[in-house]
Amino acid sequence: MLYSRIRLSDGEERQVARVIMGTTQFGTRLDRDQVFRLLDQYWQAGGNAIDTARVYGSWIPGHEDDSPSERAVGEWIRSRGVEKEVFLITKGGHPPLRDMKHGRLGRQDVFHDLEKSMDALGVGKIDLYYLHRDDTSLPAEEIMDTLFEAQKTFPVKALGASNWRAKRIQEANRYADTKGKAGFTASEIRWSYVDYSQAHDDPTLVTMDQAEYEQYKNMDLAVMAYSSQGNGLFQKGFKADLSDASERYRAMVTPENIRRYQALLDRCQRTGATPDQVVIRYIVDNPDIRAFSLVGCSNVEQLARSLDAVKA
Repeated sequence: MLYSRIRLSDGEERQVARVIMGTTQFGTRLDRDQVFRLLDQYWQAGGNAIDTARVYGSWIPGHEDDSPSERAVGEWIRSRGVEKEVFLITKGGHPPLRDMKHGRLGRQDVFHDLEKSMDALGVGKIDLYYLHRDDTSLPAEEIMDTLFEAQKTFPVKALGASNWRAKRIQEANRYADTKGKAGFTASEIRWSYVDYSQAHDDPTLVTMDQAEYEQYKNMDLAVMAYSSQGNGLFQKGFKADLSDASERYRAMVTPENIRRYQALLDRCQRTGATPDQVVIRYIVDNPDIRAFSLVGCSNVEQLARSLDAVKA
């Protein structure tokens, strides 16, 4: 397993697996036994970082406010007695699903989500807490003051920004410096060997494009790539021109993705690498950015292929 450092707010640094377990389907589509098998397999392979969120699973009827993913993750952590060793990541401040343009980063919302997450997880600390979306109607200074106050109340070890533009992160961290505080130490952004530049699915998502990339190169951040495997587009065994891609992927069949896919197939043929290795290594071997790949696997076979890609 490959590892890299993440700095906590008190200056301590933790070594964190470069492949991070994503948990979007935990507690809903994946039941307790499936969750425990996946997390046991990940842990035994040397993985130590789990990424969840208060909103995960809340779109499933009957789970609107019970944080099913966080509950599943917390149960596993407690049952295995690994609370001190695990690097636990969760997120809050997500807009209401019925109105994604409505920000939820005021003090009341942030404190409410943190309290709910701590209850659902049932553990004594959160290593990295992300704001799941930005709210550009609020000054970055106001948001950071809310987070600094929250760290006095809740056991949050480090702060992160998910789906924030690099410029906003820089603005927030400049303010933190003026207060003598640690700002955002990590960012989550949609980033993959699969090109998402033509994706128009959710305007609140931020994708790693060239402009963002150039800014991140000069920022000392841990950058966690979600959707890092491109929803499996390049691992499904489609034809080289992606002409047989299933309906789920049709919007991703672009000239750029066809070009990238053909380059991937050529590399696999020349080197013996697997598509999983090429896609994941594209993130974790990045020469400019301290990058981590979030993987959301639904079975042990998928997880095994992902972990094989980063054997040290």
